[in-house]
Amino acid sequence: MPKAIHLILALFISIPTISISAPTPPGIDPYEVSRKLDELYRSSSSRGEMTMTVTTKHYSRTVAMKMWSRGLDDTLAVITSPAKERGTATLKRDREMWNYLPKIDKTIRIPPSMMMASWMGSDFTNDDLMRETSWEKDYTISLKDDAPEGAVGLVYIPKPDAPVTWSKVVGYMQLGTYLPISIEYYDEKDRKVREMTFDEPTKMGGRTIPSRVILTPLSEDKLGNSTVLVYEKMEFDIPLEENLFSLSALRRRGR
Repeated sequence: MPKAIHLILALFISIPTISISAPTPPGIDPYEVSRKLDELYRSSSSRGEMTMTVTTKHYSRTVAMKMWSRGLDDTLAVITSPAKERGTATLKRDREMWNYLPKIDKTIRIPPSMMMASWMGSDFTNDDLMRETSWEKDYTISLKDDAPEGAVGLVYIPKPDAPVTWSKVVGYMQLGTYLPISIEYYDEKDRKVREMTFDEPTKMGGRTIPSRVILTPLSEDKLGNSTVLVYEKMEFDIPLEENLFSLSALRRRGR
């Protein structure tokens, strides 16, 4: 669910027009719904191609990338264009993360202090990619009583002493399919500071997924910014190289 990327990490159907609140039907397990969302773009393994467009007040840039995943623990993303950024790559392995910078041929481990830094120059953060393995570990998950009609809402509240940034995360999914509509992120003052929405459903790799994910920061200093991730191709439950999620593979794929 609120995992990002994955890329990414890694990601849903058209947002329906819904405004009437309704009680959530009984018998829905919020943890089970959350796990289904976690696995929507990943499964036991996945391989995909996507573009990411970053827009600010001053510029807009688009990068193309390839991404591989294994379960919820391992992710590898490599930029394929434009030429000046080709080969820049990120490896996530459980709770550890590295970036490879081809211009200086150097692999850099991402420390905990850099988790909220921008991922690949976008509005996604390193923490978004890392969080894919730990939402259930770090948050309690409950159903939202006043979800819009035709939707189910999940509320994520940090556990005591959990190493997280958000004071609350709220996700809305279509009732029945549990495909996401939007994810809202709140700061320590309970202000909604960013929102992720999902649209343009497309069948890829034998399943229907939202092919476009839009992340919009809502803080005053980032008004007008957005990051749009578009999935061009996806395959699921495929064989992958045994050592694909290694530091040597990170360098090799980036070169």
